Amino acid sequence: MKMPAVLSKNLFCLVFASCALVVLSSSGTSADELYSRNKAANAEYKSKNYEAALKDYDNLILEYPGENKLKMNKGSALYRMGQYDKASEAYEQAQDTKDKKALAALHYNLGNALYMQGEALSAQNNQQAMEKYKGALENYIKALDDQPSDKDSKWNVQLVQKKIKQMQQQQQQNKNNKDDKQNKDNKNQNDKNSKDNQDKNKQDQDKQNQEKNQQDKNDQKKDQQKQDQQQSQENKDNQDNQKPEPTPQQKQEDIKKDEAKRLIEQYSDDDKELNKKPEKQGVVGEKKNAKDW
Repeated sequence: MKMPAVLSKNLFCLVFASCALVVLSSSGTSADELYSRNKAANAEYKSKNYEAALKDYDNLILEYPGENKLKMNKGSALYRMGQYDKASEAYEQAQDTKDKKALAALHYNLGNALYMQGEALSAQNNQQAMEKYKGALENYIKALDDQPSDKDSKWNVQLVQKKIKQMQQQQQQNKNNKDDKQNKDNKNQNDKNSKDNQDKNKQDQDKQNQEKNQQDKNDQKKDQQKQDQQQSQENKDNQDNQKPEPTPQQKQEDIKKDEAKRLIEQYSDDDKELNKKPEKQGVVGEKKNAKDW
């Protein structure tokens, strides 16, 4: 059976297309029984008793495992029950059918099942949704290859292409936003690192300046101590080399000492003269006649 088209023009809702369940042809007793039982299962399906129809299809598949159209009908029942992943498996198991019209319906229905899986994943922001949409598009194109005049397949091809394009644009926008955020974060981190480096460099420079200032102070202190020591030594040397200026009292005493020394030396000379032996004998105290005028 062929499932409904996926979407309407403006709304994301299912649109029922003209379709029919796959009807098996009858030929012989066994074929008649298969035809009859499949017809009964199709009646359950049309009555929307999808679970009962699914059970009938499963029983028939056990008895007629080579009948691919039964697998297609099973896939349609699962699709109606919302089990799109299991519906896809059932459709894929039936792909070796030789009936071109049935094969077109199979690709169309498989496209619908994959599309619905893509919708569910897209609602969860799952990146695998794109793969499901692309799988749906591929099957719609195959359905057109088998039945070029099918309007539902054409419509769904255009619809899914638009969906994929929108999703690609959204992914690109998300990527750009992520890149912008990453660039902004990187810039903020670089700015922070630059500020941290500047602060560290400033701290290092301040520390170096403090150390230099302290060293300069130490050097100045050492130079001052050295100068003080030199000056002290010079003062000491000057004191040793220079006699102190005598006071007036000391000067007076020195004069007295000098006068006493002179008198002593004078009397010493007189003593020497008295002790000399006179050259001529004479009366002591005799004076020579004064010169005549």
